Parts: sequence; structure tokens; C-alpha cells
Amino acid sequence: MKKYIFVELFERYQLPLFRYLYLMSRNRETAEELLQETFYRAMISLQVEDILQARAWIFKVARNLYIDWTRKAKSEQRMVERIQLEFNSNSTIGNPEQKLDEKTRQQELEEVMSLLPERMQTILYLREVQGFSYKELASAMNLSDSQVKVTLHRAKDKFRYHDNLNKEALRNEER
Repeated sequence: MKKYIFVELFERYQLPLFRYLYLMSRNRETAEELLQETFYRAMISLQVEDILQARAWIFKVARNLYIDWTRKAKSEQRMVERIQLEFNSNSTIGNPEQKLDEKTRQQELEEVMSLLPERMQTILYLREVQGFSYKELASAMNLSDSQVKVTLHRAKDKFRYHDNLNKEALRNEER
């Protein structure tokens, strides 16, 4: 029975966990290594029978592994450096100007995201991209529901503020 739960757990959360770890580490090999360690720890320690209860726990493990990795690297700047995602688009179909605009906007958003502290980055990512509930965020981040709400609100405010500054700087460059 346990084997089937881990197979389902792996199939369901492999890609979202990899994306999260890649977003945070900005390094494919590191994300793969942390992903492997996350599932290894899940196989050893996870005691839940319900796969839905495992979601917050497994993201919490991945987050803690990422934090440990950054501490071992002794570089807090890595937590706030520019987030860069690889875009391997081999297709030439579509509007190149639109693709460039989308890529530029993605890079701007990643730059703004990188200005936020790690906790805010994680909460924004888990809430907005992964669709975590406040209860799941609280569990994954070891925070109370109210701390999650306050941190998320502040993160969104900071994100908007930096995004507006970034847009204004780009407009000034165009002049």
C-alpha cells in the first residue's frame, strides 16, 4: 500500500516541486538534486495515508532542503539574486515580437521577485503558482494563518512597488 502512495506522490508532485526548487535555486542540477532528496526523505519519513495531506509536508521538506543548501553555500545573496528561467523554445511559429515581449516581461517579473526576501518569494510562489491555501502555507512555512496572510499581503505590496519602479525605469530608458 505504501509503495502506491509514493508512486502517486511522485507522479503528482514531481514537476511542481522541481519548478519550485528551480525557481528558488536558479540551477537545474541543484533543483534536481534537492528534488531527489525531497522524495528520498518522503519515502523514509512520511507517515500520512492521504496524499492530499502530504502536499504541504513535501513542499515544506523541499523548502527546508533549499534553505539548508543556501546555508551550506554561505551565500544569502543567492536567495535574492535574479530569478532566471530557461526558455528553450525551438518553435519558430508565432509572433516573434510577442514572444520577445513575453520573455522580457517574464524577466522583469523574475527580477522583481528576486528583490523579495526568501520567505516572501516562497509564499508568493506557493500561493500564486501552486495554489496553496492559507492553511497549507501555514503548515509548509511553520507560521500561523494570520502570519501567512500578513506576509502574503506585504509580499504583494513589495512586488507591486518594485514592479512599478521597474516599469518606470524602463520607460525612462526608452526616452
